[in-house]
Amino acid sequence: MFELIAAASVSSFFFGLFGVSWESVDEKIEREFPGVESVATDVLLARYEVSDENLPIIIDVREDGEFRVSHLINALHLESAAAISEVIVERGLSKDTEIIVYCSVGYRSASVAADLQERGFTQVLNLEHSLFEWASNGYPMINASGSTDKVHPFNRAWSVLVDDSLHAYPDK
Repeated sequence: MFELIAAASVSSFFFGLFGVSWESVDEKIEREFPGVESVATDVLLARYEVSDENLPIIIDVREDGEFRVSHLINALHLESAAAISEVIVERGLSKDTEIIVYCSVGYRSASVAADLQERGFTQVLNLEHSLFEWASNGYPMINASGSTDKVHPFNRAWSVLVDDSLHAYPDK
């Protein structure tokens, strides 16, 4: 996980210098994690809205403070492929279990998705543009207090991808 955080910090530094856009994020994810498939936020929302839909395991791989600000309904908070693997085994589920991972913009979750694939998981999807797009679209999110429309902006570089009015930080 440390390597991932360091890579994200370096990436954020350069994106901060040269500008960040959804196009640049998408290109970086495709280049670094070419085998990871994604699912659009509107497709996942539609699955939430169908009452008889069997939802996949939804996993938020962000840090604790980010998760406390907001997350998807029924999302598990697990920051690594190793932790996800443990939970899947503990629940008696197979490596064919459908899993959707997300983070702020999709980069960290793409890395976790790639790691899960290397561990033999066959139905892993990365939520495209992740929680920032979800929040920007006004889709439902929760925190410990209930419904919220706020999202942790992660850092200055990535924060430009979500409107300032949606930014929030966790209470200490």
